[in-house]
Amino acid sequence: MSDLIELKKFLESGPLNYNDVVTVLGWSKKNRKKNKQLLEEWIDRGEILLVKSGNYTIPESEGYIRGEVSIPTGKFGFLDIQGEESIFIAGPYLRGAMNGDTVLVRILKDARGSKSREGEVYKIIERSKNVIIGVYQQNDNFGFVLPKEHMGRDVYISRKKTKGAKNGDLVAVKIYFWGDEERKPEGEIVSILGDPQNTEALINGILINNGVSETFSDEVENELYKLEKPSIGEINSRRDLRDLKIITIDGSDAKDLDDAVYVEKTKTGYKLIVCIADVSYYVSEKSKLDEEALKRGNSIYLVDRVIPMLPKKLSNDLCSLNPNEDKLTFTAEIDLDEQGKVVKNDFYKSVINSKYRMTYQKVNEIIAGDEESVKEYEPINEMILHMLELSKLLRDVKKRRGSIDFELPEIKVVLNDDKSVKEIELRKRGESERIIEDFMVAANESVAEKLFWEEMPTIYRVHEDPDKEKIKTLNDTLIKFGYHLKNLEDIHPGKFQTIIEKTKDLDEGYLIHKLILRAMQRARYNNKNLGHFGLSSKFYLHFTSPIRRYSDLIVHRVLGKSLEKFIKPKEKEQMLSEYEVVAKHISKTERDADRMEEESIKIKLIEYMKDKVGEVFVARISGMNKSKIFMELENHVEVVYNVHNEQDEYIYEEENYKMINTQNGKEYTIGNTIKVIVTNASFEKMEIEIIPFKG
Repeated sequence: MSDLIELKKFLESGPLNYNDVVTVLGWSKKNRKKNKQLLEEWIDRGEILLVKSGNYTIPESEGYIRGEVSIPTGKFGFLDIQGEESIFIAGPYLRGAMNGDTVLVRILKDARGSKSREGEVYKIIERSKNVIIGVYQQNDNFGFVLPKEHMGRDVYISRKKTKGAKNGDLVAVKIYFWGDEERKPEGEIVSILGDPQNTEALINGILINNGVSETFSDEVENELYKLEKPSIGEINSRRDLRDLKIITIDGSDAKDLDDAVYVEKTKTGYKLIVCIADVSYYVSEKSKLDEEALKRGNSIYLVDRVIPMLPKKLSNDLCSLNPNEDKLTFTAEIDLDEQGKVVKNDFYKSVINSKYRMTYQKVNEIIAGDEESVKEYEPINEMILHMLELSKLLRDVKKRRGSIDFELPEIKVVLNDDKSVKEIELRKRGESERIIEDFMVAANESVAEKLFWEEMPTIYRVHEDPDKEKIKTLNDTLIKFGYHLKNLEDIHPGKFQTIIEKTKDLDEGYLIHKLILRAMQRARYNNKNLGHFGLSSKFYLHFTSPIRRYSDLIVHRVLGKSLEKFIKPKEKEQMLSEYEVVAKHISKTERDADRMEEESIKIKLIEYMKDKVGEVFVARISGMNKSKIFMELENHVEVVYNVHNEQDEYIYEEENYKMINTQNGKEYTIGNTIKVIVTNASFEKMEIEIIPFKG
């Protein structure tokens, strides 16, 4: 690997022929076969290129970029490059690449007037998986599978490898040949999932398609079996907080309670104590449990189930901060003045005994003065009101520094016992939800700042400045609504927050907030502190959810080391290098988890809307491209109008965010509301289709 790094450095200055490569790397000319073999391996991996001249070079010098392709809809894809504008890849130019594949993309010289960079897949370097989900079609002597995800081609299945699948079955296929110019991909059916119209089968398919298991290996289970509750000695070695009125506040259906809080009003301000489940006590580094947690990266929250990062014995029992049980925690104790400014903090391992398992609903009722709830929780009423006071102070601090606070409604799909859709509701964000959010941010910032100034290697949660091109495009849109961003060369989060506050009660507010969000970079993990743009925070990481996020488990271990011993420079270097790899991995598992959650919700929304075909709704236009107009119904279900399915011709004015029907002159503009009729809810297309209502 060191030879490859060295070679790429030389190639940055220009191409080299074979003899030059051998010379600069100090290779023996006698090992020509071995040398050529190694160079071919590097070419196959997309690390270097062999051009027509016979010289070796790096892909970037020839207009190629190596990266992971993401395909959100199956019709097109993106190559995301951190800190740069994403490269758009049209469907025909994906060349059989699938979501998550590592590819070489060639930047197209002709972007056909588009504002965005465009490219095409030149080479698929590495497949992200070898098992895909699709629908089986039987032929006379063989079969083939039509993939649910974009692949560009169907998969040939010989009669011997059908596993008894019937025509129309949803199946999992293991691919052993990906095809070439002459032959189709070939594979064998490894699992029959059932009816492709059955939502449980489709959601099971999501997990298989992403290589996610709902169970843990025997090795992990064996380790788990040996875990016991902490000894008296361990409890006595920690700071004892069991006498404090510490409480948990979570959703009513939460089972993995990983944070507990306590607030005390002092003569000079407030004392905030945030206690987080000490998962690191049970999950030791390099253990099978640790390896599995790293592999998963995070818990996955699908519409009908949770796939935990850690087994339930840990997540719901040993580590969960259940009431009236002694639990091991890692504590951030923060003293704040009357303006909400941090004046002192302390971090230590502790033992707590949570006094109440509170829900967001109950805390909101206490804040609202509900007599029954106030009476039931009389011992902690005063503390909850102090929590509210402190939370509002922290919010004011964030507001003054320019932190962005999106007020976007979030869909919650409520299921019946049989997993059918009961109703669609919007997630509530009351004062109790804000309290916990504010306290967790305060704890995360405090830990991040401590580790930064101590020069401790760790994993930060970073959110980089938005791409300038995206901001320019956003500003062009805002101007059409009567708003604009001043001085695009100096972008501060406060500028976006000002517009959000101005528009939050207006009809177009929701759309504007969504457009601002789309212009932002995606937050990710990094071993370097790059700050958090959205929070307008110089130091930020994730410390508060080690049960469901591996990043937080790493932070706990690092914080523990910082409190217990001196770390040698060599060990710091090793940690920094290791965390670079871990950060990239868990950023990917987070993206994958978010996508799987969205897919599972989409499946249930399609199921819900199937018996709404023919009904009329009011919809707001939220986006468009050359062939589609995207809208949201009153219940915030996303729908699409496929204009190319209509007999009339349409003109797409990208610069004006407008679609015009050339036959009748009807204009469709982002932000407009219209009446629509639902025409189709399709699992095949994974779309809910509408047309304008003409009645």
